[in-house]
Amino acid sequence: MNGSKGSVLKLIAACLPVAACFMWMTGCPGPQPECVIDADCPGGQVCDDGECVAGPVGPAATFPTSLHRTRAGKQYFYEGTEAQPGFLTLTGVAYDALACSNCHPSSNLRADGTAWDATVGATCADCHADPANPTGDVADAVCLGCHSRQGAEQDVMSDVHRDLGYGCVDCHSALEMHGDGRAYNSLFEAGAMDTKCENCHIEDGQAGAPPTNSAHTIHANTVECSACHVQSVITCYNCHFESEVAGAGKRFFSPPRTGFKFLVNRNGKVNTATFQALVYEGQTFYVIAPYYAHGITASPRCDSCHNNAAAQEYAVTGVMTVTQWDAATGTLTGPTGTIPVPPDWITALRFDFLDYTGDPATPIAETDPTLWQFLKTEADLTQMLFAEPLTQEQIERLE
Repeated sequence: MNGSKGSVLKLIAACLPVAACFMWMTGCPGPQPECVIDADCPGGQVCDDGECVAGPVGPAATFPTSLHRTRAGKQYFYEGTEAQPGFLTLTGVAYDALACSNCHPSSNLRADGTAWDATVGATCADCHADPANPTGDVADAVCLGCHSRQGAEQDVMSDVHRDLGYGCVDCHSALEMHGDGRAYNSLFEAGAMDTKCENCHIEDGQAGAPPTNSAHTIHANTVECSACHVQSVITCYNCHFESEVAGAGKRFFSPPRTGFKFLVNRNGKVNTATFQALVYEGQTFYVIAPYYAHGITASPRCDSCHNNAAAQEYAVTGVMTVTQWDAATGTLTGPTGTIPVPPDWITALRFDFLDYTGDPATPIAETDPTLWQFLKTEADLTQMLFAEPLTQEQIERLE
């Protein structure tokens, strides 16, 4: 295409002055005006006078719009859409005013040992200990410095891949880390992720095809591998948003909830999901979204989904009890087991929401567990992202 070579050279030239850390390819560690990739152009292409032309591949072209750079997922969840309003609808607190908008490593240090700067977005140094020569794999500890929920999973559940010595980058590709040149709102948008079980578990694949058995024969076309092989998902329960607004951080009712998984429909198959519950000034909210936990078992049990207690409760009462507060003991039970999300989930799923009656500015480490109390069962707003509930027929099959 006429002019494409010149456009690419201009792009590379614009990147070079700020790209010492990507000299091994070409690179922009952060978004530069000349390095913006048109969201309508496929990955690896750039926009030249409104047309997509061949462009440089790798971080120079793709990282500026990657989710690791933009970190757009939390804002998308918080603000929501017109069809699926987010928690902002209840709080009225702008996302940029929240400390959680400044995602950073838990150590406050980048992988290269330099201090994290709140005024700077993600750079090569966030993940690469030697940004000028980023060869070799990124250590799991670096990934878990930000992906703390995945770190918490390792404390509460086993995983066959981890037991075999596999790390994060053995499954998650450079494409996911550096992006493909498109801007995504979430890792669940089509194209944002390319990791799936079938990348390895196929005939002549790295791990070989799944064994032939009745479960695989029955479920292969309608159920994702994770729906059976994920032992449990995880969530922090009942985030007290006044504490976040006050700058104290994420205060939730401890310990994190595990020992359960939601089932939803996504892209024509049953998937695992989790939820996030929040409270703010007496208002309650929860969101359900797909979630893949890194707690895989090679030998799932049929009765973890079938002969399902939640589906049986629903058949009799029209309700599925997700959590329940015991005021006498100050304890919360649930969620427990497999919870298939029904068509009328907004009214059928029962959550007991809690409120923290202490000073919201109190440091999280000084949270007094006796100051949690029951608030109400009703959710003022709900949200389901990138998923749909199961059908009535699917629920009945699990009874």
